[in-house]
Amino acid sequence: MPETTTCGEQILETVVAGPDGANRLFACTGIANVQMSLTRTQEQTTETWTFLVGPTLPHSKFHRAIGMASVSLQTVDIQGAPAAFTVHVVSVEANWDDESERVEMRVEVLLSSDMISVNISQLRYWVTILAQM
Repeated sequence: MPETTTCGEQILETVVAGPDGANRLFACTGIANVQMSLTRTQEQTTETWTFLVGPTLPHSKFHRAIGMASVSLQTVDIQGAPAAFTVHVVSVEANWDDESERVEMRVEVLLSSDMISVNISQLRYWVTILAQM
């Protein structure tokens, strides 16, 4: 799984009364920089990208996280007759990473095309983290 960097992350922290003593909710959003391409001769490719988001939290403070992602920057090179392409976010996972003590996002992206080139260079992400501070 390729690892990538993020930029423009914004974090909103709010006090909540959550389950099992959870009292903080972090809402994180930003951009993950990726490089994924499909050439005219390929029909399909799938890659899973990983990146770290949110604040540093010891495992004892982390309760759970949920994430969403979408493709935010793509380019398509269409030449000739009618052509079709698909960009599909297959799955998104958000879990605590013990090495970094941050939330690790895993985003699986599928590209398929009919004789055209497709490039993706950014994913937009939204993550909600429930914690106890």
